[in-house]
Amino acid sequence: MPEDANIFSVEHEPAVKKVLYWCDRCNVPLIGRTCGCRASSREIALLPPHDVRPALAGDTDLIKRLLADRFGDIPLPRVVLLNKTGGIDRADLVIVNGERFGWLTFDPIARQYSLDITPEAISWILPHATSGVVDLETEPAVRAHRGRIGGKRFPLSTPVTDGTVIITYKNRFGTGVVRDGQIRVKELLPVEPSIQPDPGWETVIERNRYHLKNLERNAVRTIKKHMNDRPCVNVSFSGGKDSTAVLHLARKAGVEKAFFIDTGLELPETVEFAESQGIEIIRKGGDFFEAVKKAGPPAKDRRWCCKLLKLRPLKIYLTGTGPCVTIQGNRWYESWNRADLDETSQNPANPLQVNVSPIRNWRALEVFLYLWWQGVPINPLYEKGLERIGCYLCPAVLESEYEMLRGLHPELTGPWDEFLARWAEKNGFPETYHRWGLWRWRALPPKMREVCRDHGIPLNDDFTLKAATPEDGAEMTETKSPTTREIEFNPDEIRRDFPILDDDIIYLDNAATTFSPETVVEALVEFEHHYRANVGRGVHRLTQIATQRYWHAHEKVARFIGGGEGITVFTKNTTEAINMVAQGLSWRPGDRVVTTILEHHSNLLPWRALAKHGVEIDLIGIDADYALDLNALEEVLSGGSVRLVAVTHASNVLGVTTPVPEIARLCREHGALLLVDAAQSLPHMPVDVSSLDCDFLCFSGHKIFGPTGTGVLWMREALIEPPVLGGGMVASVTSDGYVPAEGYLRYEAGTPNIGGGIALGAAVDYLSAIGMDRIHRHEERLTARLIEGLSATEGVRVYAGKRPDARIGVVSFIIDGVHPQEAAQMLDEEADIMVRSGHHCCQPLMDYLGLPEGTVRASLAAFTTEQEIDLLIAAVDEISRGR
Repeated sequence: MPEDANIFSVEHEPAVKKVLYWCDRCNVPLIGRTCGCRASSREIALLPPHDVRPALAGDTDLIKRLLADRFGDIPLPRVVLLNKTGGIDRADLVIVNGERFGWLTFDPIARQYSLDITPEAISWILPHATSGVVDLETEPAVRAHRGRIGGKRFPLSTPVTDGTVIITYKNRFGTGVVRDGQIRVKELLPVEPSIQPDPGWETVIERNRYHLKNLERNAVRTIKKHMNDRPCVNVSFSGGKDSTAVLHLARKAGVEKAFFIDTGLELPETVEFAESQGIEIIRKGGDFFEAVKKAGPPAKDRRWCCKLLKLRPLKIYLTGTGPCVTIQGNRWYESWNRADLDETSQNPANPLQVNVSPIRNWRALEVFLYLWWQGVPINPLYEKGLERIGCYLCPAVLESEYEMLRGLHPELTGPWDEFLARWAEKNGFPETYHRWGLWRWRALPPKMREVCRDHGIPLNDDFTLKAATPEDGAEMTETKSPTTREIEFNPDEIRRDFPILDDDIIYLDNAATTFSPETVVEALVEFEHHYRANVGRGVHRLTQIATQRYWHAHEKVARFIGGGEGITVFTKNTTEAINMVAQGLSWRPGDRVVTTILEHHSNLLPWRALAKHGVEIDLIGIDADYALDLNALEEVLSGGSVRLVAVTHASNVLGVTTPVPEIARLCREHGALLLVDAAQSLPHMPVDVSSLDCDFLCFSGHKIFGPTGTGVLWMREALIEPPVLGGGMVASVTSDGYVPAEGYLRYEAGTPNIGGGIALGAAVDYLSAIGMDRIHRHEERLTARLIEGLSATEGVRVYAGKRPDARIGVVSFIIDGVHPQEAAQMLDEEADIMVRSGHHCCQPLMDYLGLPEGTVRASLAAFTTEQEIDLLIAAVDEISRGR
């Protein structure tokens, strides 16, 4: 499922047409509930923004080519639909025979299309497929596997090209993804061959004739209702399908006058089409290429070109016509700005003009069907694969369409590409500015910020592209761009996002819980105010939005930890995540669990509770520098029977990090599973599960700027049984059994913390935008400053990691003669500094260190400043001298 970048907010989303109707008898889409054959129809839920259109010649040729590249010569039925969805560029859900067929997407980075088929497509493709089918029964790794294979990954014995494949296994079929010689099985289903009618669009029109007549009648009535509201009336024609339909409807209503503004950037086919319609052509715009040299490229959030090339000529034209009613083809489903379009509206830029929108509730499907029904000529560019027919360099054009235009009209795109390259070089922007289409935004939206972050393209605080600094040289290429790692982080960049910090407090208790920035709070509030609903299989718009965003939050978190290949489960906290593993594995008497003296009680007590199953616990110690004793770990592992090693990634008392990759290597050598408690490491440093090579990763949301009551259990594979059964975690239930759902759903029974999960996704977005490398280096400097300052203070003993490259921003200390609790209270009351005191849920470690009263602990966050560290050192010195 693609990301929700283009989903309408609830307050803007129209209240109609969230579904498509389908007649299975005729095998045709319907724009109303009833079919012309009088058979009953079924509903197909559409994805936001709910716009669906026919796949035309260019679209079907593209789909056939992608299918041929993967599966051979696969025929398509004559009726194929495309449901536009959100993504970083083109993203369409392909609908065939009333079923989801696949996802058609364009990658603006790789500059190529892909088609990811769905299981519903298999029954159509399989009889014709000559390649791209993998028989898992012939694969040794699958034959050796016991149990379900859905959701599992297996090595392949024979080479298969990376990408989506059809899987066959024991008379069941499904889809899988091949990557680097391994196949990941998505799901397996029984597939029944079916023969369905293959009607053409003329049949679709005939079956929808009644609905089309109603659409026409209502639109003409709307035009007639308002055409005399001003002394004159006209039609605004752009050359696209919507204005073509409106022109035809308006002429039926008696409106003859129409105008077309030639911006000078129109495609020649569009101008010729407008001229063929007998429309007045307005050619009074400015010189775009002279203006762009000074103003720079227009952007979606800075469309100065519209004022110059459209609004100014329109204003001159209206001055000659006087007050008028203009019939326009704007529709709800085109954009956010038009989602709440009224029947009539005053043009704010031209008070002389009242706009009427008679097809505002039509989708693209209705528009095309109407034009075909009426035999109205359509701009020929649609059949070539274009969806937007307008200025060829408009920033709103998708990169996929602009790539097509490079082939259709290189004489137009060539000069523009050259200008963008010169502009990027002049302003020190990376090559990706024009090569990936980043010029289309001044301030990049979240989806493009993620792209830039993933590829090391630096941004300014206002999300504009960062230009090269003078020392970088006059020319800035992608390889010379400073990466996120090279940019020093200043906490002042983000402190304004945490209003609680304005209370003149110094908060150094982040290891217990940290604060949430406004974006996270807003995500919670938005859920509660605008689309609070349960997630799952509901079809109404609120539950669809909630479900999609909750799913997307899982994807964000998985991406944040490099865990896209595993299963990301939302929990209440780290404690619950660890307990799920402890309770979900099948234990046998004699099994052993190895953990360490560094552990939080949450990574110790669940394993001790396994003693009732005959499971033994081994505790690994630390050396004088607080580093984990790897020799002792290897010795215990060599003794055999170790089922699992559970280790913290970073101590919440000493701040020391453990060498997890090395621990993982030992676990692999001795056949043990590895669980990593990342509750303390994840807020302070980059964490990638593929580098850690662990089987389980557990962490809490409230320590990484997320809400309380949120956490994560990441699993390489679904090795544990669901600890809780009930609604939401099943695919099907019968009177004598059930089939569990795949993926994270299996482990999230009941109604989850939906708002919290969505806000957790916002939290990792926030951290990603800053860059965990930058945060880590910032805290590394502050930690060294704090340890040095406290160590130099008389009467203070510091307990912290000795190696700067193996610690996080957590420092424990004691003041001679002052109880830790008393010291923490004095810091709060006398210096407004908030720290933690006590055992920090690590009593075995405190006993080992000889600290029965515990310690004072200062723990940093990204928003911690040098001044706050210096104030803490000064306050501790004052307490020590006053003891």
